[in-house]
Amino acid sequence: MKILYIISGFTGFKINDQKILESLGRTTTINYTKWWHYFNPKIINDVNQNDIIVIWFASSHAIPCILTNYFFNKPIYIIAGGFDVANVRNIGYGAMQKTPRKIIGRWILSKAKRIIAVSKSNKNEIMINGKVYEKKITLIYNAIKINSYLVNKKKQILTVGEINEETILRKGLDRFLAIAKEFPKIEFIHIGKWTDKKGKPCDKTIKKIRKISPPNITFLGFVKKNILEQYYFESMIYLQLSRHEAFGLSIVEAMTYNCIPIVTNVFALPEIVGENGHIIRNKNECIKSIKKILINYHVTKIHINPQFDIRYRKQQFRRLFAG
Repeated sequence: MKILYIISGFTGFKINDQKILESLGRTTTINYTKWWHYFNPKIINDVNQNDIIVIWFASSHAIPCILTNYFFNKPIYIIAGGFDVANVRNIGYGAMQKTPRKIIGRWILSKAKRIIAVSKSNKNEIMINGKVYEKKITLIYNAIKINSYLVNKKKQILTVGEINEETILRKGLDRFLAIAKEFPKIEFIHIGKWTDKKGKPCDKTIKKIRKISPPNITFLGFVKKNILEQYYFESMIYLQLSRHEAFGLSIVEAMTYNCIPIVTNVFALPEIVGENGHIIRNKNECIKSIKKILINYHVTKIHINPQFDIRYRKQQFRRLFAG
């Protein structure tokens, strides 16, 4: 099988899927990062020479391939896993808010043979915001390589995510700061790239955040994998106070290291955590959950949904492409 894989920018979950696709067949990856990439005539040969097309996100980088495919009619699989199908008006987030982007997004989704959702919550967004029939959608959870670690922990609270103007509200960074102020003797750690809205390195937002942050928060920025793993090992609590999440890979990663997750009761977060942590509705509930864990913590194994394992995602991809 020959696979054409189309993305816009490399991130961890897209790299994971690239590895899966490469294990299933000869894979050609096109990464749209510059405006002139959209006019590269090579797309004609790429579409013609491959058997199937896999696209991460129903966004503008899908357009050249879809237009070219009018001539070749190859099966297109779109992974619609976040901003592309979101409409969260209270924080101004999602491509399905404004009419031009909404029309384009729905048109892109309409050209797929199958649409892959990364959670049940994400599936609902695809149906409601993208106007896609349920029978056209396949649920295949986002995934990582799941291991299980039982280790003693520090009284330390961790969160992981990018910092820019958009993520302050969406990832709940404002809430993270507010909770840290309530526990001045507990160390709070933030790990994640400092960027602008387009994902390019930028320290503008982190400078603003540091000015209003309590002294018990440490911002480490982007770190190497082994350092990230060390903080997962050490941290007792993983805090994710987002206002929108289509999945939440960092939460699953934290749970594999036996961090107890505390998450907001929105979108995919309760689905990902299940009975492994605390699902909170407000600041007071969050404070109570943290106090309870800090007082009563003991090492117990967290049972993660096996469908969050990369091996299961690979199996489901193989089955979907064979159908």
